[in-house]
Formats: sequence, C-alpha cells, structure tokens
Amino acid sequence: MQIAFISYPVTDLTRAVEFYQKVLEIEPLFQREDWVEFKLENQRFALQKAPVTEPSGAVLYLLAQPLERQVERLERLGAKLVNTSEIYSYGKLARFEDPDGNIFGLYEPPMNTKH
Repeated sequence: MQIAFISYPVTDLTRAVEFYQKVLEIEPLFQREDWVEFKLENQRFALQKAPVTEPSGAVLYLLAQPLERQVERLERLGAKLVNTSEIYSYGKLARFEDPDGNIFGLYEPPMNTKH
C-alpha cells in the first residue's frame, strides 16, 4: 500500500488555495469546485471544501532546511505558529495553523541524515 493523498477540509477553498500556494510555492495540479490537489514529489496534498471543519488528528509535515528560515517565511505569509521549534533526536519540528485551524508542520532532519 502507498499513500494516495493527504487532504484537509476547508471552509473557504479560494482562501485555502491562496494560502497553500504561498506556503508550498507551487501552483495546484488541478482544481475543481470543491477539491484542489497539489503535487509534492510523489505525493498529493488535497484541499476539500467542507461546510464546517474541525482540525484533523493527522499533520502534514513539509521538509524545511533550514527550519528557522522557513519558520520566518511562513510567519511573514500570515501562518500562525502553534509552538516554538522543538528539537528531538530525529530532527527539528515546528507546527503552524492554517486559516481553517488545520495543523501543518515543518521538519528539518538531523545534520547527519540526508533527505
């Protein structure tokens, strides 16, 4: 089995697309009335229009090297930082909230790990 896509429910699809275009620095792969997909390497990230949203338990983590520079960039774009950067043996993490309250994160692997 492999992941087909990861999706977030959003109440305002236009706002969400504009937000994630800035975050991901790419255009959508395709867009429909209630669904938009971005292609991230061999994965798909989708935004699904929903009447009401509740943040999901899953978190999309984007590779960020160096993490600090990407945190600053996302804050300038209006992303809300949920926590300060955390450092673990497996790398650095920072989490943000999108306009609908979905949590997404940045990940920087440890120096001795290549991604």
